[in-house]
Amino acid sequence: MKKAEIQIQETIIVIFIITIIIGLGIFLFYRYTLSSLEKTKLEYEEDQVYSLLATLPNSAELTYTKLNNPQNAIDTSKLFNVKLANLGFKEINIKQVYPKEDNVTCNKNNYPKCNSYLIYSNKGNKESSQILTTPISLYFPRTNEYKAGLLEIKWYF
Repeated sequence: MKKAEIQIQETIIVIFIITIIIGLGIFLFYRYTLSSLEKTKLEYEEDQVYSLLATLPNSAELTYTKLNNPQNAIDTSKLFNVKLANLGFKEINIKQVYPKEDNVTCNKNNYPKCNSYLIYSNKGNKESSQILTTPISLYFPRTNEYKAGLLEIKWYF
């Protein structure tokens, strides 16, 4: 073989190796960027859950008011008509923790002889979940009583 043919073959091999190295670098950069975006997305969704946990008990849809003054309690009679939408893959429960009642999910027929209210549910097909809770005060207008409760947000990711 001639020296020119050998140089052309070496050049082709070098270009091929450099192309593979550049392709591998682009692939690794893509994977790193993808994992970074996924981490940022999870942090954003977690911030949304914490924000919802802080603001939901004080929302006008749930708060008990006496003569248009908020009383820092959730009106349990309002929990049957709550319309929450576009909250993502979450499940929001309100549970009465004291005094202890039988573990019964509330509906209009068994109210107030129950202790658990499911006010939002959209599980999707997610497998991982995290549960965040905060204590709340529950007001029962039929009996004019306040009871201790727990707002629980189960976040699926």
